[in-house]
Amino acid sequence: MRIRQLELKPFRNFDQIKLDLGARGALIVGNNGRGKSNILEAISYLSLGKSIRGARDHEAVPHDGTWFDIQGTWDTADRQRHARVFYSGHDGKRVFLDGVPLPRVSELVSQFQTVHFAPEDVALVLQFSAQRRRLLDILISQASATYLQQLQRYRRVLTQRNHFLRQLNQRRADPAERDVWDRQLAEPGARIRLERLQALAEIVPVLQSCYQGFSTGREAAGIEYQGAGLPSSTDEIPLLDTLQSMLLQQLQADPAKEQRAGHTLSGPHRDAFGFTLDGESAETFGSQGQLKSVLLSWKMAESRYLEAHSGHQPVLLLDDVFSELDELRSRQLLSLAEEFDQVILTAPREPGDTIPDRFERIELSA
Repeated sequence: MRIRQLELKPFRNFDQIKLDLGARGALIVGNNGRGKSNILEAISYLSLGKSIRGARDHEAVPHDGTWFDIQGTWDTADRQRHARVFYSGHDGKRVFLDGVPLPRVSELVSQFQTVHFAPEDVALVLQFSAQRRRLLDILISQASATYLQQLQRYRRVLTQRNHFLRQLNQRRADPAERDVWDRQLAEPGARIRLERLQALAEIVPVLQSCYQGFSTGREAAGIEYQGAGLPSSTDEIPLLDTLQSMLLQQLQADPAKEQRAGHTLSGPHRDAFGFTLDGESAETFGSQGQLKSVLLSWKMAESRYLEAHSGHQPVLLLDDVFSELDELRSRQLLSLAEEFDQVILTAPREPGDTIPDRFERIELSA
């Protein structure tokens, strides 16, 4: 899978720009503020139908405009495809695939796959469990339409159950209905936990292998899943029925506490997974270079996971990737990048003679 062309008219700081991206890769160079990160964000819009940064659509509209338009063309093994994401403050967002409007934005997910890294991900992902959950959910959703459906179902029921708990606290709901809400939440919740554990079981060995290259064997990286009653290791994954029974027990463990809180205290929306270095918390003990290497290793593992499940290797988007990496780690990153069909890098300036000739040079000037 390789993106050939990207056109923005307009998007963020660009009034209009059309880029021909290299068949194997591109290096986008420009001073800060020129829009390098915005280009990668636009590419990820074609993949997810939304901003990879978590920004709202209206934030991507140029400050003096009311709309944005992103179009891109990419190659698969057997054909060329085209997607368009159009947003207007008046009409909302519309997405098109090969010229055909899609009834739901979610139908664009998995058509064109990307893996995105940005420097701010290091702090956000490693410090906040919600960001790590989001990282994992986005990944599995690209590989599994059923996971995305279960996630949407879980969030819908979770909102309804939380409303029920608040109503219950105000004596405006029947306590006998609680069991119904518990069971409705436990079913998709158990499936989400199962798919997360299965995904991590595939990802961890690849992450460990990639990190060994970055660290030259000095330390070992790993992942621990942190959910109430769940094994921290993915070596032994419970059966779906077991996970459902466990979650149901957690939901029913302290009804008075949940009622007072007015929201659901257990479930995959509260779970977390943490990165480790030699068995210790990476967030607590890792240096900036180590933390960035851990997350880059995760991104490489993401790509392998998507390729295994879709048959297509995603486009790797690496934003300002060389900052805070020493020469050894930078060279190892480029060595790993050689294994991918297409990699798009950004940097404020060309990093010496380390970039292979396969990368198309694109300079953003004033």
